[in-house]
Amino acid sequence: MSLDRAAVKRERALGPKAKGLMAHIALVIGSVLFSLLVLEAGCRLLRSGPEGLLQWPNLAHRLMRNSGDANAPCAYAYDETLGWLLPPNCASPRFNVDADGFRRMPAASSTTEPPILATGASFTLGEEVADDESWPAYLQNLVGRKVVNAGVSGYSLDQTVLNTERVTPKVKPAFIVASFTPGDLRRSELKVAWSREKPYFSVTDDGRLELSNVPVPGHPGAPIPLPFAARLLGRSVLADEVVKRLGLQKGWYFDEAQGVPRGTGTTIGCLLMPRLAALGVPVVVVAEYGRSHWTADAEGKASNSRAVRKVLGCASQAGLIALDLADPMKPAVEARGIDALFRTDHHSAEGNRVTADLIAQELVRRGLLSESATR
Repeated sequence: MSLDRAAVKRERALGPKAKGLMAHIALVIGSVLFSLLVLEAGCRLLRSGPEGLLQWPNLAHRLMRNSGDANAPCAYAYDETLGWLLPPNCASPRFNVDADGFRRMPAASSTTEPPILATGASFTLGEEVADDESWPAYLQNLVGRKVVNAGVSGYSLDQTVLNTERVTPKVKPAFIVASFTPGDLRRSELKVAWSREKPYFSVTDDGRLELSNVPVPGHPGAPIPLPFAARLLGRSVLADEVVKRLGLQKGWYFDEAQGVPRGTGTTIGCLLMPRLAALGVPVVVVAEYGRSHWTADAEGKASNSRAVRKVLGCASQAGLIALDLADPMKPAVEARGIDALFRTDHHSAEGNRVTADLIAQELVRRGLLSESATR
């Protein structure tokens, strides 16, 4: 009995302490939640003004241009061969697409000559800049000849090659400028990129490419499956800022799945070069680099360079014109600073202007354009 009375006394003594501890924990949690709410409101005001406090779309859906989200203009259209395409006749605050599914371009001063075809991923499309600020738009202004911008954001090099094969007979270009980045090589290994199924190539035992995952699983209008974090926190501007600054997009806003072993992207890239050579028109293969390359450590830069040089070497062997923009771009980066030439990761308008000028110089040097054609 005495032991029971002692236990009761201890419980009574601990009661106020436990209540105090719980109150303290609740206060801390409340303070954290209030601070996060204030930060969220501040981020919204800075990014979108007062309207940001009233509109709470899922930013992950917008980022991925989820075709199942009516609030995402210019949502990607499903394609059974390429995985996704830009929808034709699309208008959005970010960019506009013409009736042929190409990014809208300013009017060209001359349309009598065969056009130049520009293909690639987001760096060709001109992600993060206006329609007239992509490098194909600046190139068109420099050379005075129509340039068709067939870039599609998110493409890996294998998709770029497949897309180039598709649009070349339609456009009938004088020549092609096909762009890729080190990241495009890595994504060539994937069967799921940006949470979307895509085609991919595997390398056979005898060194040939074998196309897989075609027809690409899916159907028009199907919503893109996003990770749990994107569904939970996708409406938060604060979370969006943190993810972008820390580079945590993978697994947060999108998922990936390997199709072939890691590290085979450069081999696949090499084997894709003869397909471009078979198109029957001159092809300039251009290696571009994002902000992340210029901010990477020495090993990161060296790794990118090794992969790019291998693929560009294969391009040269296949009879293509290879242009690595790393060295030509370096003086501009050092002189003007990264922030002048890049936005989140893609080129700013000024970065695209420099890129177009470097490409035009190479076109003149290789005899594809006369020096008088540039201005």
